[in-house]
Amino acid sequence: MKFILAKFIEDRSISKVFLVSLLATSFFLISIIGIFWVQQARQKFEQESKQIQDDFYRIQEKTLQQETQTLINYIENEREQTRNALKKDISGRVFEAHSIATNIYNSCKNTYSEEQIKKLIIDALRTVRFNNGNGFFFINSLSGIVQMDSENPKWEGQDKLSLKDVFGIPIIRKEIEIANTKGEGYTNYSWQSEEGQKIDPKISFVKIFKPFNWYIGCTQYVDNYRLNIQNEILDKITSMRFDENFTIAVFRFDGTCLAHTRKELTGRNLWNKKDKKGKKVVQELITRGTDKDGGFVTYLDPYQIGPDEAITKLMFAKSYKDWQWVIGSGIHMGALTHSIQLKREELKTAVTGYFIKVGLTFLLAIIIIFTFTSFIVKISKSGLDILTQFYKSAATDSHVIDISKLHFKEFKIIGEHANEMISKRKSIEHQLNIETAYFEQLFENSPEAIVITDNKSKGLKINKQFTSLFGYTKEDLKGIVIDTLLADETKQDEAYNLNYLTSKGQLVEIETVRKCKDGSLIDVSIMGNPIEVNGKQIAIFGIYRDITDRKEYEKHLREAKNKAEESDKLKSAFLANMSHEIRTPMNHILGFTEIITCQEVNDSERQEYGALIKQSGINLLQLINNIIDLSKIECKQIKLFPFEISVNTVLSELYEKYYLYKNNNQKSHLILKIQKSLNDEDSIIYTDPNRLEQLLSNLIENAIKFTNDGFIEFGYYLKDENKIEFFVSDTGIGIPKQSLENVFQSFRQMDGSDTRQYSGTGLGLTISSRLAEILGGSIRVESEEQKGTCFYVNLPYNRDTSKIEIAENIEKITYDWKGKSILIVDDERNNFSYFKASLAKTNAELLWAKNGSEAVEICQSIAIDLVLMDIQMPIMNGYDATREIKAFNSQIPIIGQTAFFQKEYKQKVIASGCDDYLSKPIKMSKLLDSIEKLLVKN
Repeated sequence: MKFILAKFIEDRSISKVFLVSLLATSFFLISIIGIFWVQQARQKFEQESKQIQDDFYRIQEKTLQQETQTLINYIENEREQTRNALKKDISGRVFEAHSIATNIYNSCKNTYSEEQIKKLIIDALRTVRFNNGNGFFFINSLSGIVQMDSENPKWEGQDKLSLKDVFGIPIIRKEIEIANTKGEGYTNYSWQSEEGQKIDPKISFVKIFKPFNWYIGCTQYVDNYRLNIQNEILDKITSMRFDENFTIAVFRFDGTCLAHTRKELTGRNLWNKKDKKGKKVVQELITRGTDKDGGFVTYLDPYQIGPDEAITKLMFAKSYKDWQWVIGSGIHMGALTHSIQLKREELKTAVTGYFIKVGLTFLLAIIIIFTFTSFIVKISKSGLDILTQFYKSAATDSHVIDISKLHFKEFKIIGEHANEMISKRKSIEHQLNIETAYFEQLFENSPEAIVITDNKSKGLKINKQFTSLFGYTKEDLKGIVIDTLLADETKQDEAYNLNYLTSKGQLVEIETVRKCKDGSLIDVSIMGNPIEVNGKQIAIFGIYRDITDRKEYEKHLREAKNKAEESDKLKSAFLANMSHEIRTPMNHILGFTEIITCQEVNDSERQEYGALIKQSGINLLQLINNIIDLSKIECKQIKLFPFEISVNTVLSELYEKYYLYKNNNQKSHLILKIQKSLNDEDSIIYTDPNRLEQLLSNLIENAIKFTNDGFIEFGYYLKDENKIEFFVSDTGIGIPKQSLENVFQSFRQMDGSDTRQYSGTGLGLTISSRLAEILGGSIRVESEEQKGTCFYVNLPYNRDTSKIEIAENIEKITYDWKGKSILIVDDERNNFSYFKASLAKTNAELLWAKNGSEAVEICQSIAIDLVLMDIQMPIMNGYDATREIKAFNSQIPIIGQTAFFQKEYKQKVIASGCDDYLSKPIKMSKLLDSIEKLLVKN
């Protein structure tokens, strides 16, 4: 209470406070007494009025409901009687027509043809009209063909079995169904004429005429009868006589008055008719009437004649939806209104008298209070004016008060304190201006983003750098907890903890992530420091520094370091493994060669050691080929030479090759399976056969290597019309789950330890993966440890209609080149020795030239039948030597042989004049075959 009084007198003059206080007290006391009395009188009035109103409404509502329902029951009864009369009328008509047709048929069936009888019946019934010309007959066959229709003659002879009414109900089908099942009966449907949009309900009666599989029917519009009965009912309602306070009315849903106690309203559309309060009465009646159980409407009678006050009416309305009518019964509320009005007048008279007395009393109090207040104001006004003027100007000026002009002791004390305050304020303002300038310059021009918040972390002030860093302005953050904007969902807990610590006076520093206005995230370092005044924390000082560049640099350094360490480990492991894989076959080759050349060995041992040397050489060559292939693949220099091949043939060759391979590698107990899903003709695809064979060979060799028991199965199936999927599965040791994702990466091995059981370079699967991509497909693997592995290769199913070239078994051929001289041109004695051994059983004469120059001289001096020309030699290379020899003897066949196997080298060799090309290492079978071909041709 003390607070309320203090607020009341704040900023007000003493005179006004005295005046208002006394007036308010007087008014309050008088008002309390008056309100109490008025409330008692009004409460009594409300109770009596409500009781009168409730009793009246209850009686009248029950009466109106009963009257309205009586009218609706009367309409229902009249309507049902009329509908029964309509049915009886059309059925009687059809019976008459059926009797006419039967008589014609019976009298003419022995003298006239069937068609003539039909015509007689149709002609007899076509012209019959009844019910003011609206009634007629129709004849249809039980198959739906219209035989006679007086209303629609154009339908005659047409199949109208599909005819439906406006709601999709089949008309003819339903009539046929009744005729077939019952012999006769009624149907109902809704019809819309072609000329108009009105939908009219119709009722038909049909009866079967068995001699011709017909049915005869008659149809009538229900509206023709409904309108008659409606008019009769409306006439009866209009002619009813009631008390002058009672009203009966019938309205259509569109607001047209069909019947009314006031006959002058009948036929008028009263949809927009309003009472004196603006209520559209008819619209309200229709709205309430269309409710489920009807409803009551109270309104002022808009049709009242004369200047008297409008009479309140209560009407109960209920709809008759089949005819779209609303029927209402109403009564004037004049008696109720009169009773309530008398009570209201009594109350009004009593209240008016009371207020007159209160007004006079209050006027007297004002005169007394005003006189007393004026006296007090007069003796204090001068001092208050001086103090008021001082405080008005104190905010901007530093003028002091003249104490001598103040007459009261209390005013003098106030003046002295005011002058002392002015003196101290001048000194403080000067120092504060200096410190404010220092702070503002430092705050605004700081290179760091700075924000000042209250103790609840709500934004108070930010500098330019903060807006530049985050995009938020001072208006965006004012009164907002800044971390609801800067911290995303993952950092809300962190932000809450930081705010909690700073609100408790702790200094915090952290590096984290915050969100900008545009939604982007940046790395920042945050320092939060409490601001205290007189030992009390008043705000929080926050500094944000953008460390995105530093974080990005640190991330790149870590990634580079990790990649370098990983690459170094992989390459070191690869080089160590490669050294082992190269030295092992070289040790076999050099060791067994030394044994053969330095020790006495028998033929059996020599063959065994020779086979081991050959296998080690093959292994070493395969290793080198893998390294070269991988290098070419990684440099994207590998080229494909695709043509049409039979997949079945390739798989058969692989099966034969690896059946021997497993047996030769102590794996003869393994079962090797092959699956071919297409016939030979459909297995033709367009691809590079060498690369496909290389890819599958790598997978099959791996399967044999890592399978100790069980089987290896390889094959293919057609995945869809554009894809063929090859597979190689085994029951081997499987691949650990953690190694599956790295299985196709370079230099990776499942077991890279010094105690690993299986040898290998780790290049096979890498090459297979790259080859699958180069061939336009992909490779994937499924594996489970200790259960087996299955590799899948998807390649394009590119087909052609060419026939399969089926490889034929080549029988071993014996060559006899006796009398033929062959010149071997090679700077390496080992190569000459290999050719000499390969051609030892051919009976050919062999000559050796160590460079191209010697080869030219020999060919000029001796008749040579064929030349084996190495390409890379000292003094004169194979290209130049071939061109010089061909210049003086173009008929001599020359076979170029080199360690370079790329396509461009082959083209270069042939372009220099060579007749054929062999790449090292040269298989003896290919060598002999090439020589034979050229010798026979020459």
